[in-house]
Amino acid sequence: MKALGMMSGTSCDGVDCVLVDIADVSTPAAIDILGHHHVPFEVELADQLRAPEDLTIAEISALHFRLPEIYAEAARGLSGWEQAEVCGAHGQTLWHAPPSRGDAVASTFQIGSSAVLAARLGLPVVSDFRGADIALGGEGAPISSYAHWFCSPREELPHLVVNFGGIANITWVTEAPEQVLAYDVGPAMMLSDAWARIASSGTLDCDRDGVLSAGGAVVQPLLAEILRHPFLAKKPPKTTGREDFGEAFSQRLGRIVKGEGVKDVAFTLLVATSEILRNAIDADRALDGEPRLVTLTGGGAKNPVLVDLVTQAFPDSRVVVPEDGPFAPSHHEPMAMALLAARTLRGLPSVLPRVTGASRAAILGHVHAPPPRGR
Repeated sequence: MKALGMMSGTSCDGVDCVLVDIADVSTPAAIDILGHHHVPFEVELADQLRAPEDLTIAEISALHFRLPEIYAEAARGLSGWEQAEVCGAHGQTLWHAPPSRGDAVASTFQIGSSAVLAARLGLPVVSDFRGADIALGGEGAPISSYAHWFCSPREELPHLVVNFGGIANITWVTEAPEQVLAYDVGPAMMLSDAWARIASSGTLDCDRDGVLSAGGAVVQPLLAEILRHPFLAKKPPKTTGREDFGEAFSQRLGRIVKGEGVKDVAFTLLVATSEILRNAIDADRALDGEPRLVTLTGGGAKNPVLVDLVTQAFPDSRVVVPEDGPFAPSHHEPMAMALLAARTLRGLPSVLPRVTGASRAAILGHVHAPPPRGR
């Protein structure tokens, strides 16, 4: 089955879209990436999405209909997109409050109207992937873990997949799906990106190629402040986001780093991400030994300074950053949305209850049919 997958994550830098060909949606099989297209968000839009608590209801409603126009643009940038049978669109998370957060009501909220997207593409669109899992008592995340298990090379298990998006999440892949573990471990590029914007007065949106962090030294008070965040001590299943590590947390860290060098702060933020990852693996007694393969993906996998830190942290594992295929940094999240959408269209569940804490596996998302073709 050919499917489109779209993802705009917590980095709020734009939308990634892939066209994939799935050999068999019902069992682990090859997923070929037929094309990838990225559409960046305008600065004004990105700033709105990074501070959703400042938006009015009217602004949120407008964004709900504006975003799918950008998503449709991303799809139309792919040669052969019309061959897809379905489109999986994650949407933009404005709020994620899973059961582990302890709010009175567990909830998750993504915007990006599937009705608009279905109308623009003329395809069924699957969206709202997280809600069904939360309805069954799960965290609603991480939802890419099923795709990680589906695509992992069986000859290199256990396989640790590390997604360095705004938040760092891991999937520990084993042969049996019921033994797979996955959860958010803590902040990743969310903090690094915020510092890049601050240090460059808005001219940089990230530490591209490690230009800010290379050659830096650790600022110990900053590292200690990050590592003492209470989320890091929580036991899985657990998820996090801007609710814990967004602008408010960045501003708190900003008071600590006054007078520190730009490179030193940038480097320390990456050291924190690497240490959070290593500490999480060491603390989880459910994980058996060291992974044979560590695959780094997400935007942070493009930062050579972070890749080097993680490689040093896992000396007994083969650490890779794929340049192509389903685990490539720009491919893996939209690929997962395409797979989940394809399975939902076939009535198949795509969540691992042990991962999210749900009472049972759910068929993720709802399907919005396209309007009938005009005569």
